[in-house]
Amino acid sequence: MSDFLVTTALPFGMRDSQQQPFFSVNPGISLEDTLCHLAHLLRCAYDSAYELTDGDGVEKGLAWSALHHIEGAKGLVDALIAVR
Repeated sequence: MSDFLVTTALPFGMRDSQQQPFFSVNPGISLEDTLCHLAHLLRCAYDSAYELTDGDGVEKGLAWSALHHIEGAKGLVDALIAVR
């Protein structure tokens, strides 16, 4: 399998006081599995941002903008998954 079709180890997110990452993507995960999980993460982000549109004191235009960007990213991922 091509190296392009699997993940590489890549730390992300929060770090401790010694600058060690708490989280990392594991190497060797297939492109399809990665895209499926990415689609799930985008759905969760969309649902979270959608809840902001009903709240008080939140800039609703920014919340709707976030929804639009998340929806577009998820559409691209879903289109890649459907290609198989």
